[in-house]
Amino acid sequence: MKCSVSKGLLMTVLITGSVMWGGTSVFAEELQEYMLDPMLITAQRMETKDLETPAAVEVISKEKIENSGAGSAYEVLRNALGIMSSSQGPNGAAMGSMTSKIIIRGVDKGTLVMVDGVPMNQDGKYNLEDIPSDMIEKIEIVRGGGSVLYGSEATGGVINIITKNTVRNSIKVSAGNYGRERYSVSVGAERFNATASLENRGKTSNMTTTIKNVAMGKTSYRHYDYLKGESKGILWNYNINDNLKFTHNYVENNNVMDVIDNKYLKSPYQRKEYDDHNNTFALAIDDKHGFTSNISYGTQERNYDQTTWKSNGAISSAIKYSWRKGHNTNINVQKVFDVNGNDKFLLGASFKREDLDVYNSPTKKMGSTPAKPERSGAYNRDIYSLYTSYDWQMTDADKLIVNLRETFVRNAKGDNTDMSTGVTTKTVQVNQSKFTPEIQYIRDLTDSSSFYAKAGKSYRLPELTKIFGGSVILPSMDLKPEHGVHYEMGYKLNEGNRSWRLAVFDYDVKDAIESISGTAAEGNLIYSNTDVKNTGVELSLNVKHNDDWDSFWGVTYSNPKQKSFKTNSSAGGEWIKYNNQFQFNMGVNYHADKFASALSANYIGMRTDGTSDTHARLKPALYTDLHFSYAPEKNQKAFLHINNLLDRKDYTTSKGPDETTYGYYTTGINFMVGYEYSF
Repeated sequence: MKCSVSKGLLMTVLITGSVMWGGTSVFAEELQEYMLDPMLITAQRMETKDLETPAAVEVISKEKIENSGAGSAYEVLRNALGIMSSSQGPNGAAMGSMTSKIIIRGVDKGTLVMVDGVPMNQDGKYNLEDIPSDMIEKIEIVRGGGSVLYGSEATGGVINIITKNTVRNSIKVSAGNYGRERYSVSVGAERFNATASLENRGKTSNMTTTIKNVAMGKTSYRHYDYLKGESKGILWNYNINDNLKFTHNYVENNNVMDVIDNKYLKSPYQRKEYDDHNNTFALAIDDKHGFTSNISYGTQERNYDQTTWKSNGAISSAIKYSWRKGHNTNINVQKVFDVNGNDKFLLGASFKREDLDVYNSPTKKMGSTPAKPERSGAYNRDIYSLYTSYDWQMTDADKLIVNLRETFVRNAKGDNTDMSTGVTTKTVQVNQSKFTPEIQYIRDLTDSSSFYAKAGKSYRLPELTKIFGGSVILPSMDLKPEHGVHYEMGYKLNEGNRSWRLAVFDYDVKDAIESISGTAAEGNLIYSNTDVKNTGVELSLNVKHNDDWDSFWGVTYSNPKQKSFKTNSSAGGEWIKYNNQFQFNMGVNYHADKFASALSANYIGMRTDGTSDTHARLKPALYTDLHFSYAPEKNQKAFLHINNLLDRKDYTTSKGPDETTYGYYTTGINFMVGYEYSF
């Protein structure tokens, strides 16, 4: 760091950040990496300090995570500044392919999620609830388009979850209302670290709004109840030596929902059961002299079974509604060279192989009428990239960074088989390539402040199922990749007991991939290309009030717009607002001796339905968390976590309800009380 920092100032950063988490009483000298100017690796693909990074970045430390009471990466991230979390299931639980997602700066599908630098995204899906918080060292968030250095799926930003190299032996148990139970065991032994976890979820009634259903001249009203769920898994790593780290994550999820119809006297009309199996292997190489590499192989298997009853209680049908299994192979190698003692030159290459097998039951899916038979499909695609970055120290205070990336797409193929006839249709998408440049400038104004500006292009490939078809998606062979231009300016200041961050951004994305017609319920979604854009500002402040109190305040305002598919003139569709425009989040921490507490609130306002024809306003959301912990001994801790303090029914997705469309609610006020023992 360029300026001296007192011990009290260090504690400011340890307890505060862009998200507010619970207090900690650990010594500041043990946590040097989380100073006001922490070291980052994600934004530039090499180690840089926050003040020297030309991007809006955030580091959530393991201390903040531990004291937040969060059980998974999803719970850690749901209150971050500039982020909107979205999920159908409680606490981010995935319903088959309806996984939770993180929306950064209004970019609906542009978040790249990584674990130790390895991409989790498969066909646009990732399971943040699969990453236990007990194994997370820190989370680095980069807001803003990162497609130049990270390729496709990073048009909104990048989240890198970095796992621990040292885990303390511990047992943690907790339970709460709604039938929730959570158990975890963590073990660390020299180079080996592991966390095994089990979570059970009980019934949540009226997890959605009620819709109107008309069939055969009769009208009924339906809603969803969450019946039960279970998640179990293990995340472990082994440091083979100082240069090699092997990581494996395996998780099984089961979630059951009932469709309640008033014609059936509150008994289920239909039951939907979702089973997910996620498995990832990764090897990270770092020679400590600038060469790094990641090699990974991962699978996502999602199964959706459906049972429908008649009004007399007899089973009408019991089918395997859909099934899909994706396979991803990722290889990335890069080398950082020191040039003239001041400059740095990065050169890298990556390869990604996507394979996806799908099965679709009899419905409108993969066809135009309900009479279409079941189909199976096999899709694949190869993506090659070359990228480079030159970091030029022009003067003692001025730095210019140029990033370049060339992406090549090859062998994009899809085979669809009609299972009743055995006839296979083979389709091939035109091979694609894209060059994406970016230029960044940063100036050190003082030892504790800096200004940056940057401009660059982004690029996002459409998911395989949106090209060739999926369980509820019809093929769209003419679907184009997204490409856009991003601009950003920012100011960073560390001042006494305060840390300020300001960013102004603008982006304009052409051929954004959005649904144009159909519904998931009917199984006839069709995706096409349109344009989206957004301009906004973010401001955050961290304050260390005294030895016991600290706080965080953050606000973001933007104007995300999407061009309507309905053309009102020869010039094209009109611009319509979508997603949320305003966010205010805050947190207050108290920490003294053996007791710690944290209160956080996240207000999402000026929300607009991004899916309905009317793009109507949604009511604002207010997400709240309160956490208490008490440590009577060094190796023991009792804790209480309360979520949704005001017992609000806020919508957890950007999809608004109407007579035929469900709106998903937050779980009512819920709590978890638990105990942790370390040995």
